[in-house]
Amino acid sequence: GYLPANAERRESVLQRKRQEYFGFIQQYYDSRNDEHHQDTYRQIHIDIPRMSPESLVLQPKVTEIHIDIPRTNPLIPLFQQASVQEIFERILFIWAIRHPASGYVQGINDLVTPFFVVYVFEYIEEEVENFDVSSLQEEALRNIEADSFWCMSKLLDGIQDNYTFAQPGIQRKVKALEELVSRIDESVHRHMQQYEVEYLQFAFRWMNNLLMRELPLRCTIRLWDTYQ
Repeated sequence: GYLPANAERRESVLQRKRQEYFGFIQQYYDSRNDEHHQDTYRQIHIDIPRMSPESLVLQPKVTEIHIDIPRTNPLIPLFQQASVQEIFERILFIWAIRHPASGYVQGINDLVTPFFVVYVFEYIEEEVENFDVSSLQEEALRNIEADSFWCMSKLLDGIQDNYTFAQPGIQRKVKALEELVSRIDESVHRHMQQYEVEYLQFAFRWMNNLLMRELPLRCTIRLWDTYQ
């Protein structure tokens, strides 16, 4: 997580970071209507309700957020609620504004969902995928939003070069996968070479979305919890 190792400092840091996030909202969110942010905002807004099956490419900022929001887990009712999509929209826009080296890249919306689900689950005792978040108190929703933002930010801090120009982080990871398969299962590697299958053709999305689009959400959360 994003809290300090010192347990005595965690509560004060938690409150400070939550306030800091909503300070960013006050400082930056109205700028989504500015002309130079419209592309990013539109992309996010479209991506959250609908999941795109195509490979993901680097594109300009606000347009992408507006496109991506409708693509987020379209089969899970939780993510189709207007209030949840507004939360994702704010999280993604603030992150994009604060990280101009990469800006928003289509598919980053997927990386919010595991954190959001885990934090919602802290407040309920029922099935989270069908839960109506409007029944939560406003303070709980604000905490969920801020904590999801900071955890996603912490995750992306370590892999931001996955989303900068030419996505060198992903290129390295795909190359490492190819080298690993060639050592561990040479017959599979030769088979793909025989049929001219490039690892980038199927593994790019794995690396770009950290398997979010390949596995059920519960499995992804378990996987991240084990290996992150």
